[in-house]
Amino acid sequence: MVGLSALVLSLATGLAPVQAPVDPATDQAAIRQAVLDYAEGYYDHAPDRMERAISPLLTKRALMAQPGVAPFLLQMNAEMLIEATRGTAQRPAAADRHMTVEVLDVTGDIASARVFSVLFNDYIHLVKRGGKWQLVSVLWHQPPAAPGTAAPAAVEQAVRDYIAALAGSDGQRVQAMLSPVAAIRGLVTAPSGAKIVADQNAESIAAAVASGRMPKAPAPPTPTVLGVDSDIASAKVVSANGTTYLHLAAMQGGKWLVVNTLTMR
Repeated sequence: MVGLSALVLSLATGLAPVQAPVDPATDQAAIRQAVLDYAEGYYDHAPDRMERAISPLLTKRALMAQPGVAPFLLQMNAEMLIEATRGTAQRPAAADRHMTVEVLDVTGDIASARVFSVLFNDYIHLVKRGGKWQLVSVLWHQPPAAPGTAAPAAVEQAVRDYIAALAGSDGQRVQAMLSPVAAIRGLVTAPSGAKIVADQNAESIAAAVASGRMPKAPAPPTPTVLGVDSDIASAKVVSANGTTYLHLAAMQGGKWLVVNTLTMR
């Protein structure tokens, strides 16, 4: 397990070699189709499409904002989501969904995308294994009643603060920037040669920083905000050796926390 543990610890900073994209147009079309299978699978009560679109490892969080309650994350897994597509409950017809799909970025075998529609606005992370793109992480909320003031500068600063914390030695500082349920994920090649989705959590990342075991980037990584929708956001971090996608949510007091990350490995 030592070899795999060493690989996993690099996920937060993206220190692995990035593979060159293969046939970008084909990947873009396949990513878009996976997102459509996910979104339309829900609207059309099509569990076969949903099951095809999502990884069994899917983690889906909704940012909930309710009167008198601090913002919180509601979680679903793959089985819950597939089950939610069944039944005959009335859902908006295609003409009423106002659905838009965008592939935000692709790096090798990982990608960032979004789907916005009348019932949900989702930021999405996907991985490609065995030539097939599937969703592994989702952060969503109900569409805001009115367009909010986009805050890309605040999101970018939160990402920069997270990068700086990872490069330091204060584990508590790192943990304060991560949701307690943050999914820190990477597509890695295990010692067996298998390509797997490896998981970390906020506590293990904080411990790695505090103990000095977190790999350091050779130069400060560069963040890019890929999208902000009121209180959820998508971002990208590129270092000399790798790429990480992030989902962030504005929690209590408007503080942006990292909810999901996905690193190429």
